[in-house]
Amino acid sequence: MASARKASEIRTARKQLRAVTAVRRSVFYFMRAILTALAVAALGVLSFLSAARISNAYILVNEGMTLRADCILKNAPEADLAAYFSPVCINGDAQQRETSAAPYAGVTVTSYEYSLKIKSMHILPWHINTYVDAVEQIRGIKGVLPAEFASGTTIPEWTPRKYRLHLAQTDGRWFIESVELLELNPKLDPPATPDPNVSPLPIHTPTPAPTATPVPQNE
Repeated sequence: MASARKASEIRTARKQLRAVTAVRRSVFYFMRAILTALAVAALGVLSFLSAARISNAYILVNEGMTLRADCILKNAPEADLAAYFSPVCINGDAQQRETSAAPYAGVTVTSYEYSLKIKSMHILPWHINTYVDAVEQIRGIKGVLPAEFASGTTIPEWTPRKYRLHLAQTDGRWFIESVELLELNPKLDPPATPDPNVSPLPIHTPTPAPTATPVPQNE
């Protein structure tokens, strides 16, 4: 009798243990699923914020620096820079713009080809100091020289520059906070496509040598 009761208690204890184990596994499964879902959601939000920052910075830097080149070469209104540059940057960058414009004093620039190549971007959400490194090139500068220039004078070529553009957010908008010149005339990557402004190399055209033709003799 006692042995039968003991066996029954053992079976009951095993059933309870299996039930507790099943509940524990279910709880762990749901916790793991919830944590996985939260991790995926956090990764998605982080990816979205990073992509948004990169996209905004790319547009801000390209459009802002293109307008800055217009101010230097075409005397575009400096007030237009306020859409991309902070007031502190506009004032602090004035001397640098004047230095860049000095070789083109008196020249009426009509057109040019602007290129800004992004080298690196330090703008992820956890970055405190946000900046973009870029190399600026201006080719094919065309314009009208003043009459007092000597005959045969050409428009000076633009010297490539490497900048570090510091970005900052003000009232929910991003602005270029400062334009730091890192290097003058940096090493440039070879162009991926032929440059239409480069003069073609002279090519030697071979001249065929005359070949003697035998003349038939009359018998």
